[in-house]
Amino acid sequence: SQISDETLGSALWAVVREDHPDVLLLRFLRARKWDVDKAFKMAVAAIKWRVHERVEEIIWYGDTHNDASLMWKGVSYAHGKDRLGQPIVWSGSCLHHQKDQSYPQLKRYLIWMMETLRTLLVTPVERVCLIMDLSDHSNANMDWPFVKTFIKFLEAYYPECLGLCVVYNGPWWFSGVWKLISPLLDPVVASKVQFASKPDALLKFIDPQELLESRGGLDKYAYEYVKPQAEENKLMFDTEGRQAASTALDKVREQFVQATREWTDAKEGGDDDAFARASRERKELSDKYRLAAKEKDKYTRARHFYTRTGVLADGKVDWSKVQRHKE
Repeated sequence: SQISDETLGSALWAVVREDHPDVLLLRFLRARKWDVDKAFKMAVAAIKWRVHERVEEIIWYGDTHNDASLMWKGVSYAHGKDRLGQPIVWSGSCLHHQKDQSYPQLKRYLIWMMETLRTLLVTPVERVCLIMDLSDHSNANMDWPFVKTFIKFLEAYYPECLGLCVVYNGPWWFSGVWKLISPLLDPVVASKVQFASKPDALLKFIDPQELLESRGGLDKYAYEYVKPQAEENKLMFDTEGRQAASTALDKVREQFVQATREWTDAKEGGDDDAFARASRERKELSDKYRLAAKEKDKYTRARHFYTRTGVLADGKVDWSKVQRHKE
């Protein structure tokens, strides 16, 4: 576990993981329209939820504990980026059938997916683009418990993580479904939902080089699950290495917290020079913190589909590892 003790501070830093600390807190502040008290309560509720759902355990075991049908079918997967540089999550509703897996397994898969997507965000990008592909969708694919869970996750536990949602090629009757779903959404989330009925409409959001050939683009990529490899997680059982990484991260964290105190004190005291110095130091320490957190991540997160394909390596994301363009 990333949580070293039972204090709220330890639990908070476990949520941060490889994020910039400010980015995480800003998500809650923006979601509560800069009301500090409401944002604080929201953050605490999210932390409690993570402990209750054993999110750190899900990260530790990774996709090997997900329902196999979800992974093999590619019900949802990330591939490429939109015109804003946001990772694209392709979600084909026709592949989902409620009876194929239990609700707890579906919830676990969703948490794993959300946590994995966090590792695919490269500064300054903080959000993802979700393509809800309703091609060949039927009533048999509707899963209201899942829809409600997904909405709850977006609004309460992963706020401000969705940059854009494009509902693609919905059937004629989907407008009625949307009337049922939209009232459940926070107005800010609802404002990010766009509709596209034809491949050309997707080009408004995605460059042809990044758009799948099956959806009118030039990328010939087709999802195919890559199975776990033997001993791919052996580093996670290197206790000495994990302890060294934890110690290094704790040191940088303490320095960052102290720099933040000096930063806020200088601002409140009106000392512009001290504030400028503290800002520079804090920026440097935040970069060091993320590097140290990524180093520890090697010992606390199971390798997954995107590391096996080479898309994610050494903290860098390269979609060209799997993209296949037309000649």
